[in-house]
Amino acid sequence: MLNKRREISYRNCEKSPVYSRRITHLLSILKNYKKFKWSTSKKYYFNLLSQEISHILGYDFELTIKFLEVIPLEEIQEFFDSNDKPRPLTVRINFTKINEPDFVKNLEKYGIKKILNKKNLKSAGIIQKNYLKMGSNTAYLGGLFTLQGLSSFFSVLALSPEKGDRILDLAAAPGGKTTYIGEILENTGLCIANDKSQHRLKSLVSSVHRLGIENTIITNYDGSFIKYKIKGFDKVLIDAPCSGTGIISHDERIKTRKINSALLLNTTLQKRLLISAIDCCKKKKKSAIVYSTCSILVEENESIIQYALERRKVEIICSGLNFGFPGFTQHKNRKFNDKMKFCKRFYPHIHNIDGFFVCKLQNK
Repeated sequence: MLNKRREISYRNCEKSPVYSRRITHLLSILKNYKKFKWSTSKKYYFNLLSQEISHILGYDFELTIKFLEVIPLEEIQEFFDSNDKPRPLTVRINFTKINEPDFVKNLEKYGIKKILNKKNLKSAGIIQKNYLKMGSNTAYLGGLFTLQGLSSFFSVLALSPEKGDRILDLAAAPGGKTTYIGEILENTGLCIANDKSQHRLKSLVSSVHRLGIENTIITNYDGSFIKYKIKGFDKVLIDAPCSGTGIISHDERIKTRKINSALLLNTTLQKRLLISAIDCCKKKKKSAIVYSTCSILVEENESIIQYALERRKVEIICSGLNFGFPGFTQHKNRKFNDKMKFCKRFYPHIHNIDGFFVCKLQNK
């Protein structure tokens, strides 16, 4: 079962070239702490383990502690190992321009193979040839497919766009989710793709044109204040800027980021964006606000959702995703809303995709 965490043997730690015997020993102490009457506190060994991992793997010490607070000790080795391994390179087939038989006949020669036949993920494919170059690939340049991480499919699937919907993508660049929305809508309805950064708008405009999306208007507003410009959307997507703790395999600089400073800035912005997204959405039965990040930290996920629940008349509803782990209803000494279990968490060492968080909200 996907939702059953795998048992990981500590013996495997000894075989890993990046794990010292000291880490293996500290993990064993913490795992069996209740069995033995240790003279030193558990917190002491926890800090020693954090220091050892930080020193050997090159992570910021505070970031290491954050990870140890989220990932079970039984999975620590596999989690950190997964951050040093590249994720499979996935694409989204653009059925706006190509039908399924054409995909099978033409795109497989480029080394792209469909991942699943399920309805919701039928457009997902995986690149099987390392030498595939996008800049000279006519199928890519012609908009028959686009590079897109598998985890970024999930927030759009949770949003569940329907023909004729009026949708806002609040932080849209570089455009993968926006163009996926346009594809699902079959160029009906309206999608407002907004991004505050003029520099990032270039890639957004390019993606919309290349993939043949015709129902999208691109705007350049601060997402925190867009509710004063335009509102009344059926559905709103906010893929919030975050620390990127789920995509370390793409960017090793995240390892050394001063996480406490980053969280102070990120969480302030995330709260403002989510409140703005809620205020832009219609108050009707089928309205939906989807919040997502490529972070696995509670501070950027459940804590942000809890903030919104306490300040707006919204409720968490089922995302419609039947895979992934439930969100935390309690973390450390803090208790969250019971419906936080309807949120979905994805981990690189379990699902072999980027770490990701998805929550679906509805106005009451």
